[in-house]
Amino acid sequence: MGIRMYQHMGLTPEAETWLEKNCQKEEFDPCPYCGNLTKTRLKVVAEEVKDMFCGDGPILHTYLTKDGKKVKEVVQVAPWSSGPIGFLCLELEGEVQIGKWSEEEIDKISE
Repeated sequence: MGIRMYQHMGLTPEAETWLEKNCQKEEFDPCPYCGNLTKTRLKVVAEEVKDMFCGDGPILHTYLTKDGKKVKEVVQVAPWSSGPIGFLCLELEGEVQIGKWSEEEIDKISE
């Protein structure tokens, strides 16, 4: 008997690059010696846990663009292969989808 569980494919490299170029960042991880902040990361303004199968699934983040618009991670598609496979993309202000997985990529991974 096989284990059935959520499989996370996440965002495409295109979507990851878009976030890095277009979204607000925050500083974190102070230096233990001087106290200056030494690293930056994308600033997450909201999180939503998407329950897809038996209590597991992706944590979907919402970010702010540099001009203040909301962009969030959404499930583009979740084909079944011993459990759902979560392919994510970005949705800008609920209208524009960014960094979608191609049908060929989805089919190849879902086989």
